[in-house]
This record gives sequence, C-alpha cells and structure tokens, in this order.
Amino acid sequence: MALAGGPDGLDLVRTILLRAAAYLRPGGVLAMEIGSGRRRVERAFPRVAFTWPEVPGGGDVLIVRREQLPR
Repeated sequence: MALAGGPDGLDLVRTILLRAAAYLRPGGVLAMEIGSGRRRVERAFPRVAFTWPEVPGGGDVLIVRREQLPR
C-alpha cells in the first residue's frame, strides 16, 4: 500500500479517515499505524485532535475517536 500512497503518501490514510465514522459506533476509536507520516497527517487534517502514543520500535500510530473524525 505504501507504494500506492499518491503524491504525499496519504491516499489510503486519507480515505480511511474520511470514511471511518460510517463504520464506527458512537464513542468508537480508530487506531492506525502510518509509518513515519505524522507531520503529513497533521498538516492534512489540522482540525483533528489525534493522539500519538509512543510504540515500541518507532513508527507513528494515530488514535482518534469517531466524533473527532473529519466529516
């Protein structure tokens, strides 16, 4: 999937974030590993309050509640 990420590498991430609310229950949470793309995600979705936990081995993982997802 990483090779088909589009010009900024976020095509799949963007699709998931824009569609996830339809699949999550109220109060539901989305957790997604995005490699090393934290800054790109934050620039692409500046109004979303992601949580970025530290994970063993590095890489970026985002966590976001359904109600915080872009609509």
